[in-house]
Amino acid sequence: MIQRLLRSRVVAFLVLGAMFYAISQFLFPEPKPAVGPLAETRIQALVDEWQGLMGRTMTDSELRGLLVAELDRDMLFQKALDLELHLVDPVIAQRLLRNVEFLGLYAEQGDAEKIQSALEMRMHLGDEVVKRRLIQLAEEWLLLNSPPVPIRDQDILDYYADNQDQFWAPERYTFSHVFFPREREEDMRQLAAKLGGEIENFDEALNYGAPFLPGYHFTRQTAEQLARQFGAGFVSNFLALPPAVRQWQAPIASTFGWHLVWLQSEEMGRTLTLEEAQKNIVATLQRERRAKALDDAKAVLRQDYEIML
Repeated sequence: MIQRLLRSRVVAFLVLGAMFYAISQFLFPEPKPAVGPLAETRIQALVDEWQGLMGRTMTDSELRGLLVAELDRDMLFQKALDLELHLVDPVIAQRLLRNVEFLGLYAEQGDAEKIQSALEMRMHLGDEVVKRRLIQLAEEWLLLNSPPVPIRDQDILDYYADNQDQFWAPERYTFSHVFFPREREEDMRQLAAKLGGEIENFDEALNYGAPFLPGYHFTRQTAEQLARQFGAGFVSNFLALPPAVRQWQAPIASTFGWHLVWLQSEEMGRTLTLEEAQKNIVATLQRERRAKALDDAKAVLRQDYEIML
């Protein structure tokens, strides 16, 4: 009887204890780990770097986006440390080993001991390279647990149908040219009069011209590619001429001088086939879905932290 009474009291005590614990956890939950706020000096450095790259003043919304992104980096760094990813990654181990040897510390120790000593000194917390690596590992961990939506054949077909303008192969031109600087315009005119008559061979015509740094023969070049070599003026003048394949073009002016062009071939622009475009479509969809999955996973992870802007 006494034993039964004691057992009942013990059970009641355990039940009441569990109830009080549950209530206390509900009413007074453990505080979430804090991320932020960022130090003013760090914020200013981020703003200065952004404005230096963009060449303009940052708006309030852009500043908020920048701060959120930086706090996300800190959150992922903290998550990676909580998962102890710094203890298992060989890239981080090599970085810490390099740091120890650079500083000339623990020369008597082996590599494994040096790495352990670096961890005990908390070197991994102040190294920006290690931080970037841990953020990358945390992102991969998130994607492993919340992978992107798989790409189906129908997704590829739909993307191709909805984005036809992205799959246009521009015109391409193959030609050779003889170059004359502006002060030799008269020499250019004289050579132009001889082409196709006294002079038929391009190599012979080339002997009359001047050096041109990008070269003399251009294969399957788009207008955009030609503009980088000859300038926009040359491209405008070249495209304004009626196409004359396997013939000498009329003298073409550029910012550099004059060009006598032998047009070898012209490929008309066309829409890429699905087979030609598929590799780029898959890469685009993978990139977009990876970014979406990562954004969603970070949104869920933020619920575990006290994010302080």
